[in-house]
Amino acid sequence: ETLEFPGATLLAGLFDIHTHTNMPGDGRTGEQMNLDDNDEVRLLRSAKNVTAAVASGVTTMCDCGSWNRTGFALKEGLAEGLVEGPRVLVSGPPLTVTGGHLYYMGGEADGVAEVRKMVRNLVKQGADFIKIAASGGSTSTSDPYRAAYSLTELTAIVDEAHNRGRSVLAHCRCTDAINAALDAGVDAILHCSFYDNNGLYRFDQKTADRLAASEVFLNPTMGLGRANRNRLLGLKSERGLTADEEERLERSTVSGDNSLAQFSALVKAGVKLVGGSDCGWSYYPFGDFQGEVMSLHEAGLSRIDAIHAGTRSPALALGIGSSIGTVEAGKEADLLVVNGDPTNDLEHLRDVAAVFKGGAIVASAKERLALG
Repeated sequence: ETLEFPGATLLAGLFDIHTHTNMPGDGRTGEQMNLDDNDEVRLLRSAKNVTAAVASGVTTMCDCGSWNRTGFALKEGLAEGLVEGPRVLVSGPPLTVTGGHLYYMGGEADGVAEVRKMVRNLVKQGADFIKIAASGGSTSTSDPYRAAYSLTELTAIVDEAHNRGRSVLAHCRCTDAINAALDAGVDAILHCSFYDNNGLYRFDQKTADRLAASEVFLNPTMGLGRANRNRLLGLKSERGLTADEEERLERSTVSGDNSLAQFSALVKAGVKLVGGSDCGWSYYPFGDFQGEVMSLHEAGLSRIDAIHAGTRSPALALGIGSSIGTVEAGKEADLLVVNGDPTNDLEHLRDVAAVFKGGAIVASAKERLALG
């Protein structure tokens, strides 16, 4: 069969290295969802989210933190054809200190013996990679501005994971955590925010130099912040904002400006950026990983390099670049066809003409909408 797409561009299917399939992307926090849902509902939501992802052109994605066994159950359901979605690599519950970021997902482990055992247990259950909460985050019992694990603990996690052929992705919301993750030898750093222990943003040249000299991939997650700001700006034009919303918009704008300046400087220094939306979190629903790719271009990557960051680079970070991430003979036929030329305008990535996973065509979001 010959398929023709006049005026379109063929590229590798998109690869989102950072998602949370249990999460709704409607602004509810992880702590709220921990109280509101049970694992059965979380698994059903994951099924809905991965279908939205593949329909938008994402043919591979990483689930970087889900409750208990839900991520592993999703992976099994996809393998059995019970759910339509991308290739999903799962970490299971992230490793976190007692009361640390995402502790409610079930990955609390303290001390060298416990973290080694947790890595082994996750691999036994089917973890494709290991996720570490190397700093706190939005979880109220955690501190985003301090490293969570000691270097000894982090090194044990990385050693145990690498010994079992698993890459390690580290959530780092502060400079101390970034440096600890680099010392431990992680494969990718998520967020990679330059905040000091007092919560003040400070560009750290020494850390920037270390990142540029390393082989570590950085995932800025700037698209999520932009999605939040766009939502608030839309509300502002519709009805005006409450005082709380105005404060959130101001904080998000300052944070976004800091991130853009930081990653623009890091791009000039030669770091390796990788696309990861963090979708499901905050107000970033599944189905627009393209927004994160565009944010990487805004930070200074060329359009083609931004596309590579959303296709080839995640595969390299996860050690599976030999089978996916580029359009080459012998690789999986995970393909995306978009109308127009995204190397001229990345907005064309949203104009999906066709999606193929393993050579089989998948209905796009537009086709599903037309069918009702």
